[in-house]
Amino acid sequence: MDITNLLNLPYGIGITIALAELAWGFIKYYTAPTPSQRREALDEFYGVVIGAILIAVVAYYMSVGPSIGASIASALGVSVPQIPLPDIYSVMYGDFNAVMAQYIAGQVLSFALSVAGAILGATEVLKPIGALLGSLAGFFNAVMAPYNRALIATMMNTIALAALGQVMGYMYNYGVGSLSIALLLPSRTRRIGAWLSSFILVFSILLPMVAGYQHVLVFNYGNVLTMWEATIEQHCSNNPVIQSGINAIISGAPSWLQNALRILVDVACGIASLPWLIKNTATLVSTGTFNLLVGDIVIDIVMGIGFAITAWLADLIDAGARALFEVRRL
Repeated sequence: MDITNLLNLPYGIGITIALAELAWGFIKYYTAPTPSQRREALDEFYGVVIGAILIAVVAYYMSVGPSIGASIASALGVSVPQIPLPDIYSVMYGDFNAVMAQYIAGQVLSFALSVAGAILGATEVLKPIGALLGSLAGFFNAVMAPYNRALIATMMNTIALAALGQVMGYMYNYGVGSLSIALLLPSRTRRIGAWLSSFILVFSILLPMVAGYQHVLVFNYGNVLTMWEATIEQHCSNNPVIQSGINAIISGAPSWLQNALRILVDVACGIASLPWLIKNTATLVSTGTFNLLVGDIVIDIVMGIGFAITAWLADLIDAGARALFEVRRL
């Protein structure tokens, strides 16, 4: 990385504090009346120089944290995308909307089947079809219930990760990582700096890695309803007789009604192959539910470990900063 890129890193107010501390060290050195006080000022000057180097290191570290996290996940056999700290909130918001859309679509489909069954059941001729649609709505609700609970757990995870991502994004944009190192220099703010720097060191890697893992889970298993509809449509399209009947029914309908009719006809086609429909639905729902809930538990465990490491590392940084930056009184 060249000097231009270094200057573009998010240093924020940390550099200002370090420069003020450095200026104070110079003033203290040239106005000190005794050699011992000048020695104290020199120690303070060396501490600020070391702190300035650490500020640059932490600013750079926050910019490469997502790539480090992705490399660690890859070494563990999990492929996750690299999500920059400022983008975690927007990515998790998109995942939340995708999962919420699946949840709402499932509820709407169940309601539509129930309403269609009630309407058709009111006529003597179509009463058996109405009863069949009502039974299908009940079957759909029962089978999708575990998956809906997994979707709710996933939505809660995306909200929590989005909140942490927003905090880390602000820390990155406003140079709080550099500020945390600057706060280690004065003894009165050292404990705050230790906690801030510990949190940033841990979550600059951990949060992008966990958010990337959550994003992959949503992409692969957060769209079971869409996959279910697609497999039914594909199954029906493989039967030329059924496909011809579907096209005959839909072609004469208005354009605004054709999509709705296609969904209903595909469902009717699936009912005609009931054993296949039950097996296919159970496979999709069980796979999606299992993987989403496993991911939820994994994320909870990893985040808990991250906060525990943050607490341990804060004590370690506090002790190291005290030994590194403390001005020796002579």
